[in-house]
This record gives sequence, C-alpha cells and structure tokens, in this order.
Amino acid sequence: MFLQQSLLDGRLDLKAGRFSTGNDFLASPIDLIFVNEALNPIILAVQTNVPGVTAEPNATWGGRIAVQPTPWFSISTGAFYSDPTLNQLTANGTEFGINSSEGYFLVTEATFLVHAENKAPGMPGRYRLGAYYDSNQYDSFSHPGAERTGNYGLYMMGEQMIFREGGPGSAKGLTVFGAIIYAPSASINKMPVFASTGASYRGLLPNRDRDTAAFALYYGGFSRYLPGLTYELVLEWTYAIALGRRLTIQPDVQYVINPGGMSSVGNAVVLGVQIGIEF
Repeated sequence: MFLQQSLLDGRLDLKAGRFSTGNDFLASPIDLIFVNEALNPIILAVQTNVPGVTAEPNATWGGRIAVQPTPWFSISTGAFYSDPTLNQLTANGTEFGINSSEGYFLVTEATFLVHAENKAPGMPGRYRLGAYYDSNQYDSFSHPGAERTGNYGLYMMGEQMIFREGGPGSAKGLTVFGAIIYAPSASINKMPVFASTGASYRGLLPNRDRDTAAFALYYGGFSRYLPGLTYELVLEWTYAIALGRRLTIQPDVQYVINPGGMSSVGNAVVLGVQIGIEF
C-alpha cells in the first residue's frame, strides 16, 4: 500500500507508504531458487539481529529514494518504522498503527551493474554495498539486565555470470554469488558474522534449458557472549525441474553442521521437495 513516482526519465524514483524493507534492500540474488531461508527473501541474518526489518509478506511504514545517474550505478536510501513485533506470528497485516516507543530503521545501498544492458556482449553481474542503522533498544548479552540504544551493520552482496551458453542475452550458463554481513556489536547481535557463497547453472542438462541446478554454503557465526553457541554451517544442493511454463518441482538436500549453533547437537540431513505453481 504505497505510492511510487519515477522522475527524470527514470533516474530518480520515489516511494512512500507501507511496504517491506526487503522489497528494495537486502534482496536475494538474481534468480535465487534455494529452499533454505538464509537468503530468501532477504538476508535472514539481518532480521536475526534486527527483528524490526520486514520482508514479504510483512510490511511497515517507510519511504525510499533511488537515484540512478548512469545505467550501471544506482544508490538507494530508505527509512522505515521499526517494530520488532511485526515479524511475529501474532501480528497481522492490518496493524497500521505506530507506537512512539518503537524506533526507526535506516538503510543505504549502492548497486553496480556489469553488462546489464539488453543483449550486452559481456556476461551480466550485480554488486551491492550497504549499511544500516536501527534506533531501538537492545538487551546486552555481556551485561544481563542492561540495554543499549542503536544497532548497525555493513553488508556486501554480488552475483556474476562466469560462463554462458549461447549468444548475448542468453540465460543459460553458470553464475556464482556471495554475500557477507558484519554487525560489529557482538554484545547485542546474536549473529555478528554471516557469509554465503554458491553457484547456479541454468540449462545444465541437454534439452533442459529452463531447469536450474544450484549449490550454496551458508555460515552464521554466533556472538561470543552466548554460552554454548559457536557457529552453524549449512550446505544445500537443489535442482529445479521446469515442467511446462507454470509448474516447477524442486528436490532439495541440506546438510546442517552444528544446528542452531550448538556443537553438542548432532549434524542433520534435511531432505525436501518444493513445488511451485504460477497462476
């Protein structure tokens, strides 16, 4: 529920109303198909540290300004109402009120595009640098009972096609991606460090041009002030089978090391399948 206006031949874009922070910031890599929520729909580690950050289907009040002075560079800045309860199951989509005791979330993201123009001879890529600040109160892990005001973090994300089948504009080929989040204040951030890397291949098998095979690795390092928690490492393999234009069946395998960050818990194998139907 928002208003959006593009000006100056698309070089300036304004947006205000009620929408998800993840609609415009911290969004997942292009054509992401993984089942694990670490990157989908946004970098989950940010929500772990800052519960007021929203992603679909949740929304909040906010505004965003995007400036694109050249076809290959843009910078966006957003300000959002930050309510840590919005992502809880008890919330609903019609809670439009603003509690004066809650804070705000500021985020800025710069995007660099490589060979993004239509049918460019080179292989496309996208690289993003960002920073955020949240003004809410946070419980201190290092000093129980104490609170700190404000939280912030930095992030980098990127994806780059490195091998392409066919000519310019072809989507078939191999793309690699990576992301890293750093939230310096370990005393208030449950996961100060998160990193991920992986690769996807569109059309890996002969005569299966719309199928996608992919692998990803996710690492989450927990705060040193949380007893018993170290890190969690997840490896994911998946293959999306396109059956026609509107149906996808996707077998998925995940191997979880230190589930929940606890080395005392045995590693886990997770088997699943995801079915996507487009209406």
